Amino acid sequence: MRNRYVRRVAGLCAAAFVLSSAGCGMGRDRIGQEAAVQDQSADQDQSGNQEDTGASAGEKEPGDREVRETEPAFQVGTLGDDYLLPHAGEHVYTQEELSGMTAEELRLARNEIYARHGRRFKSDDLNRYFSGKSWYQGTTDPDSFDSGILNQNERDNLRMLQKAEEGKTVCVIPKIGMEEFPRINGSTATLPLSQAIYRMATGATEQEAEAAVTHGKTTAAWISLIRGGDGQGWGADLVIAYEPGDRVDQELKETGVKIIKKPIGRDALVFLANKSNPVRSLTREQMVDIYSGTIKNWKDVGGRDKAIQAFQRPEDSGSQNMMDKLVMKGKKMADAPRDYVVSEMGELLEEVSSYDDTGDALGYSVYYYARNMYQKPELTFMGIDGVMPSSETIRDGSYPYVNDFYAAIRADEPKDSKAYQLFAWLTGDDGQSLINGLGYVGIKDASKELPQELGESGGKAEFDASIPLPEGNVILASGSYLYGENGIAVFDSRMRLLQFMSHAQMWDSDQFMECSRDAVISVLDSRTGEHSDYSVRENRLIGRTRDQNGDGEPSVYDLVTTFPEDHPQLLKQYGVTREQVRTCYYWDSADPVICITGGNAEHYYDAYGRFLLDFDMEGRTEEELPYRYVVPVDEHTAYIRLDSRQGESGPMEPEYRIYRDGILFKELADDQNGDIYDIRPDFYTRSSGNYLYFYNYQDEPCAKFLYGYYGND
Repeated sequence: MRNRYVRRVAGLCAAAFVLSSAGCGMGRDRIGQEAAVQDQSADQDQSGNQEDTGASAGEKEPGDREVRETEPAFQVGTLGDDYLLPHAGEHVYTQEELSGMTAEELRLARNEIYARHGRRFKSDDLNRYFSGKSWYQGTTDPDSFDSGILNQNERDNLRMLQKAEEGKTVCVIPKIGMEEFPRINGSTATLPLSQAIYRMATGATEQEAEAAVTHGKTTAAWISLIRGGDGQGWGADLVIAYEPGDRVDQELKETGVKIIKKPIGRDALVFLANKSNPVRSLTREQMVDIYSGTIKNWKDVGGRDKAIQAFQRPEDSGSQNMMDKLVMKGKKMADAPRDYVVSEMGELLEEVSSYDDTGDALGYSVYYYARNMYQKPELTFMGIDGVMPSSETIRDGSYPYVNDFYAAIRADEPKDSKAYQLFAWLTGDDGQSLINGLGYVGIKDASKELPQELGESGGKAEFDASIPLPEGNVILASGSYLYGENGIAVFDSRMRLLQFMSHAQMWDSDQFMECSRDAVISVLDSRTGEHSDYSVRENRLIGRTRDQNGDGEPSVYDLVTTFPEDHPQLLKQYGVTREQVRTCYYWDSADPVICITGGNAEHYYDAYGRFLLDFDMEGRTEEELPYRYVVPVDEHTAYIRLDSRQGESGPMEPEYRIYRDGILFKELADDQNGDIYDIRPDFYTRSSGNYLYFYNYQDEPCAKFLYGYYGND
């Protein structure tokens, strides 16, 4: 839960949507094996004969019938159908009929023939796949399965599938157990690649990979590799990252650590603009002049008479390293635009402004991140010397700002280690096929098929569920939190971005808010550091307003001091004295909560006297009770967080009980889908590695975001 006393992303920030995959196999010469490399499942039947491997799989046995291409065509299925080969028992499929199937579909079709007869599998991905079929009843262990049960058509289909697979190969990877998988780190833009490697090597699910493989940002990743051999348990054994900067070079000199890095792909520094900007391309000279401060107005490069808002990236980020190397080449950059932001402790700080996607803005990032991981609909790329960035122009070098990205290990990494295995694998045909297949540009034009579980290249997660907001309500979110840009994002019930108010920050310590579309909320104008009001409907700052007497409402900190006097009926109701009323301050910037202890229960109220919830102490002493944190969410919703007392070194195992109008309606806990991070009236969020998921209270995922912190890389 994102509270002042615990920060879920702190560890990730200190160390520094998605794609899914599973094990894959080549399937060329082993028809009965569940996956050619990943699972030698067919092994041997009860008679000691292999089901389908080797030359014997292609030899004709007495009674075998010839496959006749004149047989009528039978339809093959797809992964969403009950069967891939619905007529495998009574028809032998021709090569023409099988030609439209992918390598992964051919592999699954092979195993479908065995699954029809109740065979279970050693491979987790096959068990998951067939368990989702209504007809499947796995009753026989792989080692006990007798392939003699197959009829002649099924045996012939195995041979036809083998022929079909000979022309299609799937990338394969060394199999690694989850506990053995090396510590991996990298740039934000290479996170999908690292997680795909983990899924292929271990057979993990998408969210298992997200939880197990997290990246910091470019500089932090390189430093984690340098320090990874210090024996302290922190660091990385393998890094997949963009160009290291001066700080990394200095760290290498100071520590004396040697690393081995090699290029595994190419990416480009790309420039971002809003679609409303009429300028479509700039020259390299113009770009240098803009960022050095010589050119300051769009009219000087053929655009409108508007000042250019030339945004920069934070120092030590991967894209800033590329900007210095590829564009500026030692020339000093002009001062970057700045924003005022409210810190964790409520202080007003100044920081480099992030690209804000407004009509006069110009920013930069790396191509893969901007194309596949950034979620702003008005984004467009700026051409350089008339060349637009694309996979093709990056590969052929016609786009000018191209740079390698790397895999790296320490020079003393043992050659028989898992990290070294993956390091070597990334430049082979299989590793390069994965890189190209995910939408990166590899150093080789390899094109083996990816496992079906990886999904479409660079595909963004899509969700069918929605958040049941009251009619006319919207969700407000911190732009820094979700996009790495200072502002307020406004979403509808399906988490579709409706609008974005740049350079505004909610004063409330929460990152999210549910409110009416007609609401006016108090915000910080980050350009001036002054208080302002934000009209959600008009999507603009409307200046500062006051209430009728011009003094503002009484502070909750004033109300809590007079609570017993203001609410004597509550003391009478519970039969308590003033001494049994205490004020609870759980973290900075959060409203205090009133706790009235009476008998075996604690009764919680907000400072205005609204009832929140009861907690039954069940006769336990304070030392026997969990730690308790009560949080008002809105006028109707509150929750209590309970942390078990396990000692300083033990797990806290938090539990969340959510109440509406004082009645318990939902219980939540951290689980394999991630840690509970924020609780709102109609939704909650979970933190899973570098990602944040939104759920409704039917526990359906509704949206997924990469934390904005990692976008500034």
